[in-house]
Amino acid sequence: MARLPLIFGLAAILAATLTGVTYFRFQSANHQLEVRLAESTSRDATLENELATARQENETMGAANRTLRSEVDGTKAKVAMAEARVTQLERDLGDTKSVLSIYETTARALSDDVAALRVELADSRAANATPEAVAAYKNTIAELERQLAAAGNGAAAPKVAGASTAVFMSRPGRSTVLNVGPENSFVVVNFGSLRGAQPGQKLTVSHETQVIATALISDVRENFSVAQVLPETLSGALQKGDSAVLVR
Repeated sequence: MARLPLIFGLAAILAATLTGVTYFRFQSANHQLEVRLAESTSRDATLENELATARQENETMGAANRTLRSEVDGTKAKVAMAEARVTQLERDLGDTKSVLSIYETTARALSDDVAALRVELADSRAANATPEAVAAYKNTIAELERQLAAAGNGAAAPKVAGASTAVFMSRPGRSTVLNVGPENSFVVVNFGSLRGAQPGQKLTVSHETQVIATALISDVRENFSVAQVLPETLSGALQKGDSAVLVR
């Protein structure tokens, strides 16, 4: 019986020791959990900051991307406008070259007409032509020289009051093909209103000595006319420089 108090005392001491050890372990585990919780909280805060930063960067990049797309669209529009302008300029250049070619051909044809008229004037004088006929030749030569000067400057020939077309009206109406339309559909000739050309007149077009088409004048200007080729009369390819004679 004397040992029971000793045993109870040892058991109490052992229980107290176990309780103390358990308490310290619990405190240690609790501290570790608090440390881990603090670390997790810190990591969560860091991740939230990084996520907020990433969202802000994403919005910034989205705005920059929209701006870039807008600039690209603007650049594409400018490129399209520039290409359209280049196409128009090329078209204008082609038209200018065509007009220049017509003026050059017209100038050559006018020079030939002036030379032919001078020869005819000399022949008329030798044949004792009337003063009126000689004056008509002189007026017509002067008019052609003015037209030739204007054609050399790339401008339309001015009308001159009193300029006579009687000489041309009495001649066979010789002219030269300045240009040929697609598929020989029409011709442009240096036979205009100043030389008596009128809509509805017919021209025979010849290559060298062979007649290859008949054309009907549809549009008359001062120094040239446009004549539609009658398809049933076409027997060869029309060319610049072909001769055209008014059908009387």
